[in-house]
Amino acid sequence: MVDFVEISVLGREVSHSQIRQEEKETMGRGEDRISCLPESVLQSILTMMPLKSAIRTDVLSKKWRNLWKYSLSTATELDFGQDLVNNLSAIEFVETVNRYLSLHVCKKLERFHVFFSPFDLFASDIQRWISYAIGKGVRYLDIDLSQGFKYKKFGEFTHGRSPFELPSSLFDCDSLIDLSLCCCNFNTPLNLSHFGGLQSLSLSHSNISEEMLQSFLTVCSLLESLSLRSCQQLGAISIMVPNLKLKRLIIRDCRSVDLLVINAPKLQSFHYFGRLCIQTQFLNISSLKDASICSNIRYWRNMSLLSDILYVLNRRNVSILSDLLHVQILTLCSGALMHLNEFEGNLDIDLPLKYQNLRELQLLMNSMTNEDLTCFYKFFYLCSFPFVEKLCIQLPKHIDYPNEEKYGGWMSLKCNTTFDRLKVIKITNFKGSSNEMSLVSSLLQKAAVLETLVLVIRPAKESNGEGILDWRILKGEVLLLQKASPTAQIILHEFGEDDDGLNSTHLEIYNYYNNENFL
Repeated sequence: MVDFVEISVLGREVSHSQIRQEEKETMGRGEDRISCLPESVLQSILTMMPLKSAIRTDVLSKKWRNLWKYSLSTATELDFGQDLVNNLSAIEFVETVNRYLSLHVCKKLERFHVFFSPFDLFASDIQRWISYAIGKGVRYLDIDLSQGFKYKKFGEFTHGRSPFELPSSLFDCDSLIDLSLCCCNFNTPLNLSHFGGLQSLSLSHSNISEEMLQSFLTVCSLLESLSLRSCQQLGAISIMVPNLKLKRLIIRDCRSVDLLVINAPKLQSFHYFGRLCIQTQFLNISSLKDASICSNIRYWRNMSLLSDILYVLNRRNVSILSDLLHVQILTLCSGALMHLNEFEGNLDIDLPLKYQNLRELQLLMNSMTNEDLTCFYKFFYLCSFPFVEKLCIQLPKHIDYPNEEKYGGWMSLKCNTTFDRLKVIKITNFKGSSNEMSLVSSLLQKAAVLETLVLVIRPAKESNGEGILDWRILKGEVLLLQKASPTAQIILHEFGEDDDGLNSTHLEIYNYYNNENFL
């Protein structure tokens, strides 16, 4: 085949075949052609690289040595993140950051990120870094001081260190549009008069109170994204400010919150993780397109709570489901399925719940016992998804419940619904247990236009000694299953293999749910 495509390299016209031939000759001679470029060109290249990558070029050759300092001095983004802190002691990290900031001469900063730990010894350094970024008119500020968490979910430090107190200079910054703080405490009273341009706020393990939250919502009239994680001094979350532009709301593990009220007509994305509130009111969420409701059912099973409180919480979970009928993308944990099944005959809502707009559904299963499988089937009986096109199911990593059969006879209970528009099914952590095979069999028989079924299996070395069936045996068994769609393609592969095109839209929720030991 003639290679006729022409491209320009350093001012001369050459073909792809010529380039490949020259590359072979150059590699054979061991020649470093990039280092032969003028220093100004190399500096220009470095300015387009992430700072940490630019610094690594220092070891390439004598010509590259110290060139990264030019990149640093003119950088508009400074990232002192996990890659750096994990390779240095605390003192070395502080000295490195201080040295780099002394070399930085650019008048403006677009982004500034630090991942460190609030050692009392270095509190003044951290305050100085924040003041430095503010003095440069930083627009995106991310201060993450969670290094050294013993239990990250509950915010306990390995050495009992207290959270970092934010400097007053932070609140003099009028250039911020994105603020992310982790393990940083506010001092009262708050003066947020300079935060009118803030568009995104993320607070994790913070001492923010209900009054402080209302101040942010009132003053930050342009706020579009709000994330609250492990903010344990919040007893109530009320999103009720008139003309609020909020489009994205994330609430994670705020265990003290008993009241949640949302009146946000422009809200498009809502994600809730953790203990369900005793009282929840969705007054106006008419623009909501995607939502996730994930509570840790195991946590509740292990708590000695009064039965009437559990009763209220369970009914509240079902009520939340009825408020989300208009969404297009929905993620639920198995707790929601279980609650709906338990309260089927004692609800003030019409069943089945009809999700007419839903196109994608993701279910996160804590376990796959007979009870869980029954709840799964009952869920599709009590809820209608006539236009769903993609179904993603995350199974538990391990088989660790005594009444969860591993391999043997399948349950006789079958799914009573049909999926007339379902095109893609993806099931992760597939191990081939009897209940999992029953689930796959039922779905294949009910999806008449199914195009692809993806089963992601865990590598045997991660199976915790469970003896997961060989993937070739699994594939053979799955291929023997009856399917309503004769053209459906069945794919089995291990974690890490490329299937990005079939991932759930809520992939980040899957990862969070998986990594935070919900399962």
